[in-house]
Amino acid sequence: MIHLGHLWSALEQPQADGPARSPGWVLHAYEAFTAKLVDQERTYPCYFGVQGQQRGNNWFAVFDSSSPREQGVRALGEALVEFREQAWRGPKRQTLIVFAGPPEPHARLSDHQTAFWRLLKDLSAVDPVPWPEGFTTDTADPAWQWCFAGEPWFTFMASPGYQHRDSRNLGPCLTLVFQTRRVFEGLSGSSVAGQVAKRRIRADLEHYDTVPPHPYLGDPAYSSVHKWRQYALPDDQSVGSPEKCPFTG
Repeated sequence: MIHLGHLWSALEQPQADGPARSPGWVLHAYEAFTAKLVDQERTYPCYFGVQGQQRGNNWFAVFDSSSPREQGVRALGEALVEFREQAWRGPKRQTLIVFAGPPEPHARLSDHQTAFWRLLKDLSAVDPVPWPEGFTTDTADPAWQWCFAGEPWFTFMASPGYQHRDSRNLGPCLTLVFQTRRVFEGLSGSSVAGQVAKRRIRADLEHYDTVPPHPYLGDPAYSSVHKWRQYALPDDQSVGSPEKCPFTG
């Protein structure tokens, strides 16, 4: 049985029955996610994510909104701590994917964006570790990143509410993706490898989505600033003030 906060890897598919049975919506979300990433006819743009699924380096957890919220938030926090420990050993490029459900059939993208930011705020409220030294807490600072358990994370949300930015639609429910800074070692905007990776992914996005890569993704030749703007991208090309971060709004 998959419990709140428990991790499993891409090598351990959840089961609908038996001793490791999972709620039906979790199995459906996992199968939809996997089908999207390993689609042979329509290649998903982030090849790191594809490789992670193929090699078992993608990890998964569940946030069940039908459970008491505080219990769910604390369990997710525990999953993040556990994943952080896992991510800093073994393969460098490991990712945590969190299915937040059960799915809401009529949820809009804006509903999921609001839910995403609320969840980050709630996680911060139960963070057992102080904000790491050397990382700003001012969301208006171009260098601000969301931190938890002493780790600056890159995170983003995916939602079935995306109609044009299909690369951010990973299945039937709100999905959160978390990566430690270790993932990006050797891939900074100032490195050749980082620039090559960014250009390749963005070229693939041009063919995958029906809108161009969003301006918030920045110039591939440089490290991006105001990274929080990439966390919950608009479905169009609209831009807003870099000082109005929903985390503090």
